Amino acid sequence: MPLRCKSRILLWSLLVLLVFALTGTITFLTVPAPLEAWLQGYILLALREHYQRDVQLQNLHVTLIPNFHATADNFMVPSRPGLPPFLSAKHLTVEGNTFGLLLRSPIHLSWLKLDAFEVHVPPKGDTARGGKPGRHTRLANFVIDKVEADGAEIYVLRKDPAREPMQWDIRKLTLTSAGVAQPMKFKAELSNPTPPGIIKTSGRFGPWNLDEPSATRVGGHYEFQHADLSIFKGISGMLSSTGDYEGMLQSIVMDGTTDVPDFQLDRGGHPVRLTTKFHAIVDGTNGNTYLQPVDAHFLHSDISVVKGEVAGKPGQKGKTIALDITAQDARVEDVLALASKSEPAMLTGQLTLQSQLTMPPGKEPVLQRMLLDGTFRVSDARFTSETVRKVITELSRRGQGKPGDQSIHDVPAEFIGDFSLRTTRLTFHTIQFLVPGLAARMQGSYGLLDQRLNFVGDVRLDARISEMLPGGPQWLLVPLDLIFMQHGAGTYLPLSITGTREQPQIKVNWKKIFKSPGTRR
Repeated sequence: MPLRCKSRILLWSLLVLLVFALTGTITFLTVPAPLEAWLQGYILLALREHYQRDVQLQNLHVTLIPNFHATADNFMVPSRPGLPPFLSAKHLTVEGNTFGLLLRSPIHLSWLKLDAFEVHVPPKGDTARGGKPGRHTRLANFVIDKVEADGAEIYVLRKDPAREPMQWDIRKLTLTSAGVAQPMKFKAELSNPTPPGIIKTSGRFGPWNLDEPSATRVGGHYEFQHADLSIFKGISGMLSSTGDYEGMLQSIVMDGTTDVPDFQLDRGGHPVRLTTKFHAIVDGTNGNTYLQPVDAHFLHSDISVVKGEVAGKPGQKGKTIALDITAQDARVEDVLALASKSEPAMLTGQLTLQSQLTMPPGKEPVLQRMLLDGTFRVSDARFTSETVRKVITELSRRGQGKPGDQSIHDVPAEFIGDFSLRTTRLTFHTIQFLVPGLAARMQGSYGLLDQRLNFVGDVRLDARISEMLPGGPQWLLVPLDLIFMQHGAGTYLPLSITGTREQPQIKVNWKKIFKSPGTRR
């Protein structure tokens, strides 16, 4: 056979083989039913090995040209019996480069979209691990370059199944580099349930700790805007907050700031700008928050929460706030402005404070639920009521034995005492009131809403009765000195203060003076 003829036969043979190869390749890539069935089983096995659980998937369809493309319904990664699925989605779509599936390790998928995606985080301490497959496929190790799961919902289950789980509605969620045993990056926008507002956050998450999901690591930055505090009955204001966080779901360390331009106690005082800087530890599995510390500023006052918590209690619905509060650089008029609408505040002065605040959950206004106990000192104190100021000045003049000395005016005072707040009534168990020449010791209460006063106690002046009255023969009053010189004072006056802040009624208890022999100087 001539050489030219042999060459033609060889060329045609090669062309036929090439056509058959291309036809076979195209047939393979179009995924005929038997091959698709094999791929479905292979992919499902890979998912079960990857999550180490009995993953369920329905209506899986796969194509390989022009790129790898798969869709499926009712994706589900189970938890332990009796709990909702750990992960679930009504529909998913995944894409990737076909040849990249074969050549890259770990396998890279370019995009995954999850519709109606839900995560149910098991209670802390609940492992919920499924059985491990006996084999291990290469497909079990994969990386998804980008995951989109807008409209996802995250539920953190409680140990007590009767309690509603914590719920987070994720409006937007994008994950990158998801799938292998390394942290994945994320960007999310979610609706915060209480107080309602929008949180935008980005950072790192994972990898999932399948043995203990609550030990999964997380870290990033957040911005919380337009949070409406009026959901907490008794207070109002729009809160914004920014900060950073790092840790595990069960113990997230947070450092951030908050700003409420219009913070107000309903039916209480005036709106004020309240800003805070805080360090906190948050248990993401139950929402309990432990503060250590929080530095707050409003008006001209700085107040610190040395330690505190916002945490649930056994058998109690909702969370209880418990705070240890100190103030070294505060103003008493600022504190009163929060609690009373009166303008101006009844008292001004430098305030130092040590107190414990407890507020149990409930539907009542904040002032009615607030439990407050502590000690305080108000220095350089002055009453804003002209009537009270005149009384205080006159008492100081007489107490110093200088009743006609007009250079004594606008007398500064000092308050020292301990107090408690219950159902909007501020009770002073002991309160000392000191001005030059006078020391008063009282006990009683003041209504934050009705502004009513109810105090009893005594006033002790340095001067005697005969030294207090201007002009005239003072020797005529010496017999009165013997009556009022009781309890080691030049003059002892038992008093009661009633009425309202605007119209106080100060009375001397004459019966107590004459009934008590006292202790003569």
